[in-house]
Amino acid sequence: MTSHSFFPALPGALNVLTATGLLLIAGLLGAHLLRRVFPQVPAITGYVLTGLLIGPSVLNLIDVSLLGEMSLLVDLALGLVLFELGRRVDYQWLLRERGLLVTGVVLSVVTFFALFLLMTWFGVSKLVATMVAALGMATSPAVVLNVVRETRAEGQLTERLLHIVVIGNALGFVAFTIGLIAVHVEYDAGWKSILLHPLYLLLGSALLGWIMSRLLVWIGHFLGRDVQARTILALALIAATVGITFMLNLSALIALLLFGIASRKNDPRHTVVETDLSPFTGVLYVALFVFAGARLELSHLLMLWPAALAFIALRLLITLTTTTAMARINGIALRKGALLGVGLIPLSGFNIIMVQHAVGYYPQFGAQLSALVVSILVILELLGPIFTRHALVASGEARN
Repeated sequence: MTSHSFFPALPGALNVLTATGLLLIAGLLGAHLLRRVFPQVPAITGYVLTGLLIGPSVLNLIDVSLLGEMSLLVDLALGLVLFELGRRVDYQWLLRERGLLVTGVVLSVVTFFALFLLMTWFGVSKLVATMVAALGMATSPAVVLNVVRETRAEGQLTERLLHIVVIGNALGFVAFTIGLIAVHVEYDAGWKSILLHPLYLLLGSALLGWIMSRLLVWIGHFLGRDVQARTILALALIAATVGITFMLNLSALIALLLFGIASRKNDPRHTVVETDLSPFTGVLYVALFVFAGARLELSHLLMLWPAALAFIALRLLITLTTTTAMARINGIALRKGALLGVGLIPLSGFNIIMVQHAVGYYPQFGAQLSALVVSILVILELLGPIFTRHALVASGEARN
C-alpha cells in the first residue's frame, strides 16, 4: 500500500494569493513604521521601500515568477489610476487656460531634447536616448493622484499639476511611438511596421477608450440610481479595457486616459462623476506601489548610477526652470510655479510597460533601454512622492 503525504511541499507552498496577502500586509506595516519615524514622508514611499526589501533584489520573499502571476492585479490598479486621472481632467477648462496648455507642451518638448542630448553625451545610442527622453516627459499619474488624495489637496497648483501630468503622459507616449518608427527602420522591420504600427497604437487605443466611455454612459443611464451597480460597471469596463489593450497590443495609457476624459464629457447626468471607486482604490494602490518596489532591480543601478543621477538632476532643473519662468502666463505666482515643478518630479511607472512593449519586438534593444529606465525608477520611485507631497504642503493646498 502506497503512503501519500498530506503535508505541503515547502517553500513552494507560497501561491499568488498568499503572496498578494503578504505584499499588502508588508506594505501597510512598512509604510506605518516609516511614517512613525518620518511623519512627513508619504505612505507611497513606504510601500515602495517595503516592496524593494521583500522583492527579488533584497530578501526575495516574493520572487520573479510570483510577481509575474500578480501582474493582473497591478494592471487593474494602473487602469483605475488612469481612468480616475482622465475623469478629473476638464479639457474645456484646459483649452480656456491656454497658458497651462502651453506650459505643459513647452515643458515636455524642452525635457525631451535636453534628456536626449544628455543621454547621447553619456554614450547611449541615439535610438535608446530617444526612447529614454520620451519616457522622461511623463510624470507618474499614480504617484501624483495618490499623494493628492492622501493630502486631500485642492487649489490652483493641484489642478494645474494634474492637468500637466495628463499632457506630459500623452505627449510622452506620442514621442515614444514615433521613436518606435526609428527602431523599426533600424531593424529593417518593413514598411507595414514602420507606417502602420504607430497609427494602430494611437488610433486604436483612442478608439477603444471612446467606445468604453460610450458604454459606461449608456449602460449607466439604464442602471439608473443603483450606485453599487454603477460602481461594478465602472470597474468591469476598466478591467475589460486593460485586458483588451493587452489582447490587441494597444496602449492602456491612451485608452484609459481617453476613457476617463470622454466619459466625463458625455455624462450630462453625472452617472460617472458620482461613481465612488475609493473603496477599491485603497487596496489596489497599496498593491501597486509595493509591487513597483518589488520589481525594482538594484543591479542595474550599481552599473548605471552616473547616468541615472544626471538624468534626474537635469530633469529636476528643467522642470523647475520652465514652470517658474512660465508661472505668470500660467496664472500663478513665481513661488507656486517653482512648486509646480517640484510636484512633477515622480517618473511614470507606466514606462516599464512601454519598455516591455519594445522588448517584445526587439529583445536586445529593449534590454538596453530597460536597464537604464529601471535604474532611474529605483531612485524616483522612492524620492518622487516626497517631492510631490512637499510641493502640495508648501503651497498651502494640502489639508492633511
